[in-house]
Amino acid sequence: MSSTEQDQLSQQILETASGLYLKYGLKKVTMDDISKAVGKSRTSIYYYYKNREEVFQAVLDNLIKEVISEIDLSMNKRKFFEEKINEFCIAKVKTSQERASFFRAIETGMDAEEKSKHMTDAHDRMMEAEKNLLLKVFAKSITDNEIPKVSLKEQETVIFILLSSIRGIRREMVLKNNFKNLNPIVNTLTSMVIRHIS
Repeated sequence: MSSTEQDQLSQQILETASGLYLKYGLKKVTMDDISKAVGKSRTSIYYYYKNREEVFQAVLDNLIKEVISEIDLSMNKRKFFEEKINEFCIAKVKTSQERASFFRAIETGMDAEEKSKHMTDAHDRMMEAEKNLLLKVFAKSITDNEIPKVSLKEQETVIFILLSSIRGIRREMVLKNNFKNLNPIVNTLTSMVIRHIS
């Protein structure tokens, strides 16, 4: 089997597992289920992933890369720092909403401890990826003299506040099932970031 075929099979395993998680929840999906759905032997699946946990972690890695790529693509359509931060917030809410059903599905059948473990891990990994994406935006904008030189510590503080704020805003809007004020709220949040670093 060529390396391209191996990559394709690995990707197929992850896509299949993701679909099964969405349908049945993480806890109910076994390695047997994945191998049957892929149409390959368990041995073939174990060649790529040692156990269910490894499959789930790889699915999660894939999801994070996909989300970060989408957000980055949206931000790259904007020219200036303020526009990029604004776009990040809008894209963050959009991508979170689009994947909310996946995260609800994987929680199915989990007890509180399992939910805490898996969802905290997913949250932490996503936050880290988003932070790194925003640090690149800061670095480029500082290099281009678009924004003042801000220390790394200050950048990380601003990013933490921004990420926490946009998650809180999204959560409140989900509870009210009302996203119509998203743009003006994000504009205000972005303006606060700009005022702070100026």
